[in-house]
Amino acid sequence: MKNLMWFIAGGAAIGVAFAVQSPYMAYAVWAFLLLAALAHLTSMAWLTGLECKRAVSAETLRQGETASVELTVTNKRGWPIPWIFVEDLHPGDFPREGANTRLAILMPGRTLRIQYTLRFTRRGYHRIGPAMLESGDLFGLQRRFRTGEQQDYVSVLPNVAYVETLTTTARRPQGPVRVTNRIYEDPTRIATLREYVPGDPMKSIHWKASAKHNQLYVKQNEPSNVLGGVLVLDFHENSYEPDGAEARRELGVTITASVTYLLHLSGEQVGFLTNARDAAQAAQYETPTQERLSKQEARDAVVGEIDPNLLSPLQVMPARSPTQAQNIIENLARVLPGHGLKIAQVLMSQHQRLPRDAALFPVVPQVTEELALVLAELKEAGFPVTVFLIRNPKQYMEAATLLAAHNIPVFHIEEERHLHELDLERLGR
Repeated sequence: MKNLMWFIAGGAAIGVAFAVQSPYMAYAVWAFLLLAALAHLTSMAWLTGLECKRAVSAETLRQGETASVELTVTNKRGWPIPWIFVEDLHPGDFPREGANTRLAILMPGRTLRIQYTLRFTRRGYHRIGPAMLESGDLFGLQRRFRTGEQQDYVSVLPNVAYVETLTTTARRPQGPVRVTNRIYEDPTRIATLREYVPGDPMKSIHWKASAKHNQLYVKQNEPSNVLGGVLVLDFHENSYEPDGAEARRELGVTITASVTYLLHLSGEQVGFLTNARDAAQAAQYETPTQERLSKQEARDAVVGEIDPNLLSPLQVMPARSPTQAQNIIENLARVLPGHGLKIAQVLMSQHQRLPRDAALFPVVPQVTEELALVLAELKEAGFPVTVFLIRNPKQYMEAATLLAAHNIPVFHIEEERHLHELDLERLGR
């Protein structure tokens, strides 16, 4: 559009020159138009045939760790580029060592390199790139901007608060997770004896006691420990009040990661379920090259993330595996606020796929009457349930009252340090 305006103005000036019969004016206008056309063609030519490649030293990091970035720009054409300015875009709030920009002359077949280091200070799935290329004609009449195609992402894991050991005599370092309903019984743990009732299995008869009392007695065993749990994180954007929503979401992620790690260290199966969006589904790793006459327009035209508009929940099925906790924590690094199903709807739609011997650990910013009723139904169906409430002093008493009616314990976690003070004997009841 800018070039078109120049040529329209030049054509009008030529018309005026012919009208006033001024050859000097016509010559000057023709010279200017020729110069503008030459500037237009050379600025276009110098930004074509450039190849941008980026290498990032790590794709997964913990908060506070650094990654090295190397960007290479190669001139694939047979003509030199008198000047080119390269900037590699990255999140602006991360500390950087080294420059992410460079001004250079790029001869045919030559490559320029930009190397810098970023320190990632917050959880997330962070985009690096694309590269922003700037060049122009030798007369300073026109500058052009072009973006590279490659975009890279670094996954930064959430913090994990390590729950301290409460007893050194427990079978597991963090203590047993117990159930109140007898889904499975442990034959090695005899609680009491009772008289035989028709229908009792023969293997449950205690023969020594039966012989002693001349009457059949059967063994009443204690229920087995819960075989792990499923962390259920509510990340719906409407579930969090706007004031302090971001900090509460991050605390919810930390709670989920910490309990996941606790169950993993206990040797239990662990799973994950949430109504959050997955940033990896929204990421764009390769994008079309954008070319503009304005740097701001080029920045605005950068294709970043898209909204996949998926309503299906993000889920990691329960498993006992050396890599299960890491898998869940890597998923937690990528969660974004969702706007699809509410957490009560997610639980009702997905609970049939979950093992009944695993506890449910909802991590929620609030407990509504709908959610309390759903959790009560799930407990009646055989799921042990323990709720973690994310920093909500105003609603804590209401949540505790709603859940107490169904004998569901609730932990109010206001700060990360409160995770070190959990009464683990209450988990999974």
